[in-house]
Amino acid sequence: MGLMVAASAKRFLVCALLALAACTPRADIMPKPAPDGIGTDVSVLVGTTRARADTGGYHPTDRGGLGFSLVEVSIPPEHEEGRVEVGGTDPDPRKHFLTRSIQPMNAGGFRAEVARRLAANPQYNGEAFIFIHGFNNTMGDGVFRAAQIASDLGIEALPVHYGWPSGGHPLGYHYDRDSALFARNGLQELIEEVAAGGAKSIVLLAHSMGSNVTMEALRQMSLSGRGRAWDRIGGVALMAPDIDIDLFRAQANDIGGLPQPFLILVSRHDSVLRLSARLSGQSERLGNISSLEEVAELDVTVIDLSNFRDTPNTHMAAVSSPTLIKLVSESEMVAEAFRSNTSARTGLLPGTILTVQNATEIILDPTGALQMLEE
Repeated sequence: MGLMVAASAKRFLVCALLALAACTPRADIMPKPAPDGIGTDVSVLVGTTRARADTGGYHPTDRGGLGFSLVEVSIPPEHEEGRVEVGGTDPDPRKHFLTRSIQPMNAGGFRAEVARRLAANPQYNGEAFIFIHGFNNTMGDGVFRAAQIASDLGIEALPVHYGWPSGGHPLGYHYDRDSALFARNGLQELIEEVAAGGAKSIVLLAHSMGSNVTMEALRQMSLSGRGRAWDRIGGVALMAPDIDIDLFRAQANDIGGLPQPFLILVSRHDSVLRLSARLSGQSERLGNISSLEEVAELDVTVIDLSNFRDTPNTHMAAVSSPTLIKLVSESEMVAEAFRSNTSARTGLLPGTILTVQNATEIILDPTGALQMLEE
């Protein structure tokens, strides 16, 4: 009887995933004509280990060596903060994200473009951020999300995206998990190329399974002597990391001293991670841990976003909650809090701060966030 119930539940989950995929248009990376002056243009430098397709775009599943490009993204004037509005193969520039152009380049051209854009934007202060997407992402999904993050959060750093070869299919979990391991070399190389282009500080912002790509790249860099680019890593943020907790601790131990600050953004209400844990035969993943004790021996800061429920996408709460976006983009106190030591954070962030051994947890309070912004 138990086996029948389990099989029935699994079939239900599979059907739910297929239904969700069927009714949701995917981002299309192919350039589309659009009138000038509509929307906001964001330039995203891209490094990817997706193979190039004969069409000039990127193959949806095939893996390859690291390639580079500059993608011009148009964010529509009707954009709602936290969302990535897509129109499939026929986007409306007033309502949907679209790709204006893709400019492929070699490694030398990429380094030169990094240097040029850092010099042309003094507000970046020599900083770049690399967004590493998660499970079930097309190339367009990742590039558009990188543009959304840069625009909505007002990040004053050079936007770079690492597109690893996810199959972009809700039933491709095992393929993506293998691709995440395949992709670690490419991320290490991309970090080194951004550093060679002159970035003084590189922040790694990884989502979901992309967190495993990131941890594996950091582990590999550390075990091989770290190299010159290591000292340029100015911080790491894992958003809703889809990683086995024991694996994460083992990776962190191999890395040794983690780059600082090292943030883990979690939510107990993350429905995707609940499903991932169930499929893995576990009670939770790193991104929905219920106790700081799980990572207490590590020098990390856990940011608990469980109370931010103003987004239908709990797996992307860190960059889709309007309240949290407003807090990050409009409050200098947040940036100052993350630059400060643990004891100085009390009172700077709206919420409760806990410390267990080496780890710190900040349970953010959305009501307090709104009050902070109104003062």
